[in-house]
Amino acid sequence: MKTKKNRMVPVLALLFTGVLMRPLVQVFAQEAMRDGYKLMQQVLQQSTWKDMQADVTLTITNARGDRRSRKIQLYSRKRNKDESDMLMRFLAPADVAGTGFLVIEHQNRDDDRYLYLPALRRVKRIASSGKGGNFMGSDFTYYDIGEPKLDDWRYPSLVDTTWEGKSVYKITAVPASAQIEKDTGYGKIVHFIEKERMTIIRSEYYDRRGKLLKVLTIPQMIRLAGVWFQTHLVMKNVQDNRISEMLFENIEINQNLPARLFTRRYLRQWQRR
Repeated sequence: MKTKKNRMVPVLALLFTGVLMRPLVQVFAQEAMRDGYKLMQQVLQQSTWKDMQADVTLTITNARGDRRSRKIQLYSRKRNKDESDMLMRFLAPADVAGTGFLVIEHQNRDDDRYLYLPALRRVKRIASSGKGGNFMGSDFTYYDIGEPKLDDWRYPSLVDTTWEGKSVYKITAVPASAQIEKDTGYGKIVHFIEKERMTIIRSEYYDRRGKLLKVLTIPQMIRLAGVWFQTHLVMKNVQDNRISEMLFENIEINQNLPARLFTRRYLRQWQRR
């Protein structure tokens, strides 16, 4: 009888523990969700500059090792702490020169994305369903360009860990709705935020089947106006074995960029400066 009693006690204890732990697990999950959101908000809102311009080189390398590069002029400004605008204008090669991409961010609704195609002489609005499309043939999507909308995601996991010797927060982001998953093409994104500089140093993008699709790494940063700025972005598509890189040079901040730069009208009227 003593043996049976000893065997039953752990079973009963586990049964009661399971019942009691359910609400605690839910509480921990909710806290991780809130903390993950706040941490991502802190990372994205720490910029102190009002506007910025830079020269960008986009290099795409396919699985055979063939490379092609595109020169871009980039302008960005912050309208307020939650909303900003960004204009990218392609300068070279000749077949894409004059192409423009404009992002107008909104806090409480979908951002506006417009693509100007000089051959057609028209501005094309990119619908929400097209956000997951590849940006100008690269491994960056239209959704990847610009700051992510935090409310598009839920953050069920926040872990203190290390990555390549650096102390980091590892945050898992999952789509807030089936529509977001469909529009972006991502079933999950895992961000690695370096604690010392409070910036993302790695992101892993998973497709809707849960398989790793792309990995973003940041080999280089510089400090501007007291904030670390990512100047070299490398996006590797592990499924297609392609690499797309963005290199930022000649960065200037607080140039009082005019609001007219960030309009659909300017997309049509732009001339090389």
